[in-house]
Amino acid sequence: MPTSTGLKLSNMSYVIIYVTDTEKALSFYRDKLGMSVKVNHPGWVELDTGATTLALHGTDKVSEPTDRHACLVFNVDDVDAAARELKERGITLKEEPRQVCEEGDHVGMSADFTDPDGNLLSVFALVPKK
Repeated sequence: MPTSTGLKLSNMSYVIIYVTDTEKALSFYRDKLGMSVKVNHPGWVELDTGATTLALHGTDKVSEPTDRHACLVFNVDDVDAAARELKERGITLKEEPRQVCEEGDHVGMSADFTDPDGNLLSVFALVPKK
């Protein structure tokens, strides 16, 4: 039986992803995805995503993404519009927006894509069932 320690993890403050070239990754996240830069140091970039900071950590050993790697999911109001905008900005979607879950009278719609290092990203919205 687990022992209660009083430890409570709540708000996630940082998500760190590893990239081979922080300047190239910064260009992608800032210029193509429209993120605001909080910190920009050689090998370390912090981007404002609201409550959580997305940090780009430079390394020369980025592992090949697999199904076990994390997927960074960004909420949007309209997945179809976001997907169109991503494509207009030169980003290739892994597939067109699709239903990924159901929640009451809504369905979750998602469109996945990758950054220059292959890190998996997604835009997501709950929309009323048709």
